[in-house]
Amino acid sequence: MRNASRNDLVKLFIDDLTDYAIVSLDPHGVIVSWNAGAETLLGYAAKEIVGRRHSDLYTKSDALTGNSNTALKDALQWGRHEAMARLARKDGTMVEARILLRPLSDPWTRLAGFGMLAYDVGRLAHIVADQADPAAVKVLPRRSITKILVVDDNDGVLEEAVEQLTSLGYEVVSASNGAQALEVLKKETDVDLLFTDVVMPGDLGGRALAERARQMRPGLKVLFASGYFEGALVGKGDLETDVRFLTKPYVKRELAKKIEETLKSAR
Repeated sequence: MRNASRNDLVKLFIDDLTDYAIVSLDPHGVIVSWNAGAETLLGYAAKEIVGRRHSDLYTKSDALTGNSNTALKDALQWGRHEAMARLARKDGTMVEARILLRPLSDPWTRLAGFGMLAYDVGRLAHIVADQADPAAVKVLPRRSITKILVVDDNDGVLEEAVEQLTSLGYEVVSASNGAQALEVLKKETDVDLLFTDVVMPGDLGGRALAERARQMRPGLKVLFASGYFEGALVGKGDLETDVRFLTKPYVKRELAKKIEETLKSAR
């Protein structure tokens, strides 16, 4: 051990670290290393997961909507991607995790892959509470992340909304039409807010979707969005009066403010 290089020591430390999942990916998002913390968090042994795609760690809905690939693109564009996400354990259960992704470069500044760090938010919160006040563990809520269902028939707008909300720290699921959104609501029982386009093709526009969604989930918060002005939509009957509404195109700051207002509202 006295002759071990600094790189060897770092590798030993990372491999044995159990509180944090530390994973490395190749430039295409394929898993190439897996530490003890990753096995603790997600249940896979290294030999079971190395060689599989990074998207396999996410929920099926996130994998289908491309959220995992968006995370890699975001990390590559901005130098890092940090967000909340639901990851799928080997046994089929989900874990709410904080994820940090960073691109890794070789000595010639070419992309060599990505580094991923993740930890169980609920477990860490329990540890912190236990250290501060052992009694607090009994009352600490397991789930503290707001989940938003985004619905839009425009793929580009949908992808942008998902990316912005994820970067704001929300857990996000998505659908491209009203019928698909109702199916998501049947499976995702803990959605807190519906963020939907008003004008969509088919029988379920935004207003009808909101009514059906609230029948399924009384108390569900709803925020509408559209490229049309609110007054025009009310006049056409596409939208009720006295609803939460955001005009497209919107910037991230406006979206964050409207989401916060809607979550705090009575309906």
